[in-house]
Amino acid sequence: MGEPELRRLDLEPAVHLQRLLERVPELSEIADCDLVAPWNLDSSDVGPEHWQQLARAVVEHGGAGTANGYSGIVVIHGTDTLAYTASALAFMLRNLDRPVILTGSQRPLQAWRTDARANLAAAVEAATLDLPEVAIVFGDRVLRGCRATKVDASDYLAFDTPNDPPIGRIGVGIDLDLPRIRRPQGKFELAEGLGRQVLGVTVFPGFDPALLDGVIDSGAGMRVQALIVRAFGAGNVPIVGQWSLLPSIERMSARGVAVLIATQCLRGSAQLDLYAAGRALRDAGAISAGDMSFEAASTKAMWALAHPERSVAEWFATDLAGEVSL
Repeated sequence: MGEPELRRLDLEPAVHLQRLLERVPELSEIADCDLVAPWNLDSSDVGPEHWQQLARAVVEHGGAGTANGYSGIVVIHGTDTLAYTASALAFMLRNLDRPVILTGSQRPLQAWRTDARANLAAAVEAATLDLPEVAIVFGDRVLRGCRATKVDASDYLAFDTPNDPPIGRIGVGIDLDLPRIRRPQGKFELAEGLGRQVLGVTVFPGFDPALLDGVIDSGAGMRVQALIVRAFGAGNVPIVGQWSLLPSIERMSARGVAVLIATQCLRGSAQLDLYAAGRALRDAGAISAGDMSFEAASTKAMWALAHPERSVAEWFATDLAGEVSL
């Protein structure tokens, strides 16, 4: 697949950086900064091809995996899909050896009472620390990127990691929870492959399983290879009567579709051995996504499909970047 056609920033990177430093002069006091501007898109338009381009930039421009390059990388990103990008990067940048920090703001940099200045300054400072992970710096917290989800559309504390405590707090200084910071366990690897044959479905009372059957049986377009079902509670779905999902899940599993069960709840996990409904799903071939966020589950499924040296089930039974509690 060729490179996407991207709308570039109107300003040259050097000019854009200069204007950024004029608005946030403290950046030059924290670190020597350079700017790479690969595109100018609303974050709702950012997708897998952009994640791959970012991952390559971390290597080609940032020097990840080498003795050269920058001490850390900061990605300025719109908030709507920031957690998806952070999760995807966490899976693609294996055994990361330096900080890759994502940040953004709820109000534009030029707006009154903007949170952009503080977030950007904290992100640059975090990128100078001993933090070899993909992380999100937002508000007063440093969050593991593959655990994060956007929880508020208007509050300045827009992101949270409901199933994982922050890995750092931002006050007068930035205090990292150093024992919990992940360390590279081998040689750095850029594993940028991503599959696109992933479908996510949120179950609700009255959800018609015939809709799933139609997707599988249509034979049109891209064939679904991984289905993420956002189930009730600890991984429950209807299993009796008109709205039972079991026949559909059994058919999908029999056709080689990886059926992943996640929870709709912000906190807790899908436990397929806890209740009868979950055990029925397990017996039908479904796979638990544990306490992963939907952002992490969907991007991990994309990543797993592109790395067939293990099955999707085996990848989901493996903690790759701190995305799940095992």
